[in-house]
Formats: sequence, structure tokens, C-alpha cells
Amino acid sequence: MEQIVVYSDHLKRDVFNFTEECFLEVGKVFEPQGRHSFYNDIETNFDCFWCLMSDGKVSGTVGIRKEDDSSAELKAMYLSRNLRGKGYGYKLLDIAMNCAKERGYKRIVLDSMSRYEAALRLYEKYGFKCIERYNDNMMADVFMEYFF
Repeated sequence: MEQIVVYSDHLKRDVFNFTEECFLEVGKVFEPQGRHSFYNDIETNFDCFWCLMSDGKVSGTVGIRKEDDSSAELKAMYLSRNLRGKGYGYKLLDIAMNCAKERGYKRIVLDSMSRYEAALRLYEKYGFKCIERYNDNMMADVFMEYFF
């Protein structure tokens, strides 16, 4: 049975392991002591963070991080390969977007990679539009925004 839960610190190790698995799957390196250090204190560094639990383990994540008073960034949108195409990605995205709206954000941005075609289709279906680069993440080549 799959269930989406609000992150709490007891899930930290599971989130790290899951994120590392997702990165390895696409040939990337998870660097929690470097460029991904915001994972070390999820409760402080994210306004909202959820985990999709499947059979007692983290199988999906999504978070919202404040950019400024009116905008936030969608982060950590990952889903286990075996759960893709079943609507869980949309559910995670929708929960995150509802949180952002409730917190008063007017604009949500995200960065991604063009090779993540299914994720990009999901974002476009939700209403995200492509924009110019807004950050210095050299791994990303797609930048999108959504206005409430």
C-alpha cells in the first residue's frame, strides 16, 4: 500500500538512501556534504517535504523551498521506477503545489534535465511553462515556472 506522508527526521536515512539510488540510476552522484547539503536539515531548508511510502520504505519525494517572499522552487521530485506511470508523480506534485499556494507563493520555479521527458510532460500537463535559466545549476538544461 502506498501512502504520502509529511517528512519527519526519522525518515532522514531512508530519504538519503532513496535519493542516492535515484541519482545512481541516471549516472549522477548524490553529494549531501556538498551541493546537496540542504538534505542534511530538510525540516529547516524546505517549507514542505513529503515522502511516498511503499511497503514501509521511501519510494518518492517532493519538496518546496522558498526563493523569496512570492516565489518558491520545486525540489527533490523523485519517484521509484516501479511506481512511475501510476499517478503518484502527479499526486506528489499536486500536494507540493497546494502547499506552496497555501503558503502564499505566487510563482513556482523548477530546474530539470531534458532527458527526463516523462517528468517534463508531467510539469507541462500541470501548467508549467519553459523560461530562461534562473540559477547556476549547470546540470540542468530546462527551467520552468508556474503562476497561481
